[in-house]
Amino acid sequence: MAFCEALRRPVHIGGVTVKNRIEAAPTLSQRANADQSVNRDVIEFYRAQAKGGAGLITVMEAAVDEDRAMTQPLQLNLGHDRFIPGLASIVEAVKYYGAVASIQLNHGGRQSPPAFIGGRKPLGPTAMTGRFTEDRRMPEVTVEEMTLEMIETVIGNFAAAALRAKHAGFDMVMVHAGHGWLISQFLSPLANLRTDEYGGSLENRTRFAVRVIDAIRDRCGPDFPIELRISASDLVPGGMDLDDAVRFAQIMQDRVDCFQVSAGMISEARTYPVTHPCRYLPYGENVDRAAAIKRSVDKPVAVVGGIVDLEFAGRVVAEGKADIVAMCRALIADPALVEKTFHGRADEVVPCIRCNQCLTRGVHALTVKCTTNPRSLEEEYYRCLPPVAKRKKVVVVGGGPAGMEAALTASWRGHDVVLFEKRPELGGNLAVASAPAFKHDMRRFLEYLRRQMGVSGVDIRLGTEATPGLIAAEEPDDLILAVGAEPLELNVPGAEREDVRGMLVWAADVFTGEAQVGRRVVVAGDGGIGLEAALALAGQGRQVDVVEVPGGSAQDLTVGVVDLWLLPDLLREQAVRLRSGWVLAEVAPGLVTLEGDGGRREQVPADTLVLATDRRPRSEVLESLGSLVQNVHVVGDCRLPRILYDAVHEGFRAALEV
Repeated sequence: MAFCEALRRPVHIGGVTVKNRIEAAPTLSQRANADQSVNRDVIEFYRAQAKGGAGLITVMEAAVDEDRAMTQPLQLNLGHDRFIPGLASIVEAVKYYGAVASIQLNHGGRQSPPAFIGGRKPLGPTAMTGRFTEDRRMPEVTVEEMTLEMIETVIGNFAAAALRAKHAGFDMVMVHAGHGWLISQFLSPLANLRTDEYGGSLENRTRFAVRVIDAIRDRCGPDFPIELRISASDLVPGGMDLDDAVRFAQIMQDRVDCFQVSAGMISEARTYPVTHPCRYLPYGENVDRAAAIKRSVDKPVAVVGGIVDLEFAGRVVAEGKADIVAMCRALIADPALVEKTFHGRADEVVPCIRCNQCLTRGVHALTVKCTTNPRSLEEEYYRCLPPVAKRKKVVVVGGGPAGMEAALTASWRGHDVVLFEKRPELGGNLAVASAPAFKHDMRRFLEYLRRQMGVSGVDIRLGTEATPGLIAAEEPDDLILAVGAEPLELNVPGAEREDVRGMLVWAADVFTGEAQVGRRVVVAGDGGIGLEAALALAGQGRQVDVVEVPGGSAQDLTVGVVDLWLLPDLLREQAVRLRSGWVLAEVAPGLVTLEGDGGRREQVPADTLVLATDRRPRSEVLESLGSLVQNVHVVGDCRLPRILYDAVHEGFRAALEV
């Protein structure tokens, strides 16, 4: 594979040689101890990444002090010598596999929630009030402006933290100067309104970063490499832009050994889907920004942000747009991504679908887990599970994601598995959800599951509806029901009319292309299914309105919070009208009636009405099959319609119970 050759080449960062061009980007796993020290889960997480082949492992964001630097409850800390022994255990695990060990140093500044810093006000270059954290549920805070004495203290804390990292055995450190954290706040004219030597011109706003790096050099010596992560743009009017970032990089290039290029500010929710590129954006959101930085400096440049496969990463490096590709979510989905791909086993890689479920959990202080890989971050535990004591006969009904995951896991554990799927192919609602062009990441996961099923040894019965007689004939010890959910019928006046039925289509049929859709479309349902149907139709040139359905779409959580920050903007760019507060009230041929506040009514012409209602479990199937076997496990949407994460994880856990 030609793309692998570009990635296999070593790269030099200062005096350190990295064996390949893949960096494991710093990933907050929310698995450290409550006192921000290292535990076995953290060590095994980085051991898996190093064993999996990444050349440079950068350990998660570590606060530089125990005062007001913390940004998360379960991050790491470098603010005291007592943290050194635990961090040294990470280094030993990483270096055993030939990877270079680094750790990210950070101070949250105004983005440090008071709840994590003893209830005190967060610090920042300028006093201000607002909501600056990743967790948008947190209240507004008042930021305390840093005095010159405070600035000196924090600079010293950065240097002391770097020295502790060096004493722990790390080969290098990354200093976070992007994403709106403290150093980035000094750089940004939006957050830095100072009038002294740390504010005003770019040179003055850069002074804090310069002094931090110089202090680290003074404490750690000239031969201890420093990687500097920067936002090539704040992505907010009036903030740092790419030209500013280029000038900043040029100022810093004689002081650091490598740049890592990202974009955005955590405090601005609208930039989060770019900082953590979601599935609606193309791969390599920051590649062109990284290329601009690379053209302006003479140090290696890494790029981070939504790059989830090595073929794309290899092209980035081969084309000279970056020297290193940093990957985060892809290595959560499969820490062995590099090793598998380099050794010709790319088909075995568990794909990242850029759903951001992992990062959303982290933001909400939940342990990070992966939608597509239930073993992620717990590989050592599952690897050490003993073989099953008794080989059982397991019947799985339903070939969607929950059923396939259950069948694969049960088979992996050593059981004899039969799977019934009434359709002619595997996939269930995952096949529907992954059909639109912008859901190609999800399509990769579907294809991965189908490949794994094909080599698993599971007895797959396609085109076969599981009847009580067929199941009884298998004499199963355990029955896993994963029969999914179906949309609720539309209950509004006119929907039952014969001359209206021709204009009603289900959103699922829109996704798969089976529906005949006219030019003027009204989508009934403003949950995730409806919004994605609107995006698909607008991309085909249709005129689209999105309205609410009676009872709302509160149960439709198929689109995550990060996607919801971006999706409305994408729809507006396509001229989709989002009719919030307007509920579908009546249907007539070529016409729908909407009802708003106070009983107001409005009629909208429509050639097609797309139904994106909430879903209900296929309870009648559960009732007919659930009493056949003593040990019955109900998983996925037929238990309760939710998101792909729940389907996969429930299928996995059910198989562990067998």
